[in-house]
Amino acid sequence: MSPLPPSSSSASSSQHSKLKKRSVPHPPHALTLPHPIANSKWTREQLLKSLEVTTFSQPFPIPDMSCSFQILGPLSNPLPPDLPPSPPSSRSNSPGPPPPKRKHDPAQDFESTKRQRTTHHLDALSQHSHHYHPPQPPPPALHRSSNQPPNFNLRSEPSEDGEVREDLASVSARTTALSTLPSFVPVRRPRRGKIASLDYDAIHQKYHHAGRLLKFSGDSRFWSTYPSSHKEYRPLSHPPPPNSQYHKFGALIARLELVDALVCFAYSLWIKDYSKKSCFHETWLTIEAFLGWCKNKWTAEDAFGEREKALLGLIWMIEGFIRARKFYYTAKLVVDPELDRTWAKMKSEMAVLSREAEKAEMNGTAGTAGQLPLGSQATPQMLPSPASIAPANSANSTPITNSAGGTPNTNSSSTTLVPSQSSNPPRSAPSAQAALPPHLVAHLPTASDGRAPSANMIAAAAKATTSFGPTFAFTLKEQSGGILSAGYGMEHAQRYLTLPILARHYPTTFARLVGTSLSAHEEHEPDIEDEEGELFWPGQCVTGEGLGWVCLMGKAMVKEIGRDFGYIGLAGVVPKPEPPSGASPADSLRQSVHR
Repeated sequence: MSPLPPSSSSASSSQHSKLKKRSVPHPPHALTLPHPIANSKWTREQLLKSLEVTTFSQPFPIPDMSCSFQILGPLSNPLPPDLPPSPPSSRSNSPGPPPPKRKHDPAQDFESTKRQRTTHHLDALSQHSHHYHPPQPPPPALHRSSNQPPNFNLRSEPSEDGEVREDLASVSARTTALSTLPSFVPVRRPRRGKIASLDYDAIHQKYHHAGRLLKFSGDSRFWSTYPSSHKEYRPLSHPPPPNSQYHKFGALIARLELVDALVCFAYSLWIKDYSKKSCFHETWLTIEAFLGWCKNKWTAEDAFGEREKALLGLIWMIEGFIRARKFYYTAKLVVDPELDRTWAKMKSEMAVLSREAEKAEMNGTAGTAGQLPLGSQATPQMLPSPASIAPANSANSTPITNSAGGTPNTNSSSTTLVPSQSSNPPRSAPSAQAALPPHLVAHLPTASDGRAPSANMIAAAAKATTSFGPTFAFTLKEQSGGILSAGYGMEHAQRYLTLPILARHYPTTFARLVGTSLSAHEEHEPDIEDEEGELFWPGQCVTGEGLGWVCLMGKAMVKEIGRDFGYIGLAGVVPKPEPPSGASPADSLRQSVHR
């Protein structure tokens, strides 16, 4: 064999050192020895034996190689071939003690989230390293399930100088609120379009009758929940079974029937108004007493949570929308037309009074001007003039000429009258402005010479009056009270019923509200008994509309919360007593099977 090309002793030593450090898991097959003398293959036993001597049996000695082998010293016996593969070179031969566990610090998790943008590049570089790093668990505060939507409120950019770090409690609260977003998609029903008047009347009759049944059942069931010693206790003729949900949740079922009856009453009255494009105040008066009764039953219970309190907010919202609808249509159909006629009469009277004041002012100025040339003559006692009483004495007491008699000339009287006349309008001008605001002066006619109305004209126009009859005065008072009542009801409604509350406790109803294709003017489109169709969040009550959407949403809320308590609506009402003989066939429809 031809010898290999010579190499340095340091290279040979490095190769042998690697062979010693590396555990050989392979079977004892022949290995190629990188030797500068021979290119023959040695077995493991031959290699171990040759390393124990100082020289090789070769034609010439190699002191550097022999010194390297002497430094290595004797080797131990080789490992058996059936050992498992050795770990990576960076890991120690024996497992060390695990690192001490550190307590979880939420601030560090949050800080790592806040610094995500700056540490992203370093994390990417560490993935290409040959060293082994155990996977780090994600921060517990940011864990979420696969079906949970991402929290878009968490910011990943680093905080700037002077920026206050966001509170973790508020972040977790928003995460919980977002996790309640439902995956329910409402069904888009075909549009019904214009409905015949007979259909509106049938809907009105149907839900007015349903409201009466539910009201009777709610009152009867509520009275049966009192203790037997209570003065209002009235037992049911056919009580529910003891193991039924109607027995376990009797008080809550009674309240659900009451609010369901209120929804049915309000919907029946609204559908009648909607079909006529009007508002019948007399019919809305019939719901006032029951509205207060139902509200008191839900307000008296303090043990309710946020979910049940949402129904109290629904009652307040129904009241607010009823009040707003009444005062809007009162203003549109009664108050505004009557005030237009009243204001037209008022402007005519103001114009007449201002013209009369202008004429009187012109006549008074002309008479005074005719008397001025006669100032030196004696004023007749039968016709006293204001200019010859006080101004004459005042002028004579202050002579303006150097005559020997001390008598002023004839022009002195006119000279002294100018300041006295010019001092009167400033005293009357403030009273005129106070009597008639500037924005009403624009409704007055101008003077004859085209100038703006004078102070006397404004003061005269401010004396115009009008009168209201008792009916219109009461209408104005009722409208004013309705505006305040509507604001009071809506202020209480928004305490208990909001979109976030619906998202947490009524997810199906919330999804039907936000995932809708309906518009505000399509209140007649949905079926109130539909549990999967689209709805619409009620708009502003000041428009006079939206009460239909409130009733549709209320019905959906009652059905959704009622499923958890076994509430079945009309199918579970307490039946009314049997009608007497000879009653109309419609009375027989009031009977239902109690469950």
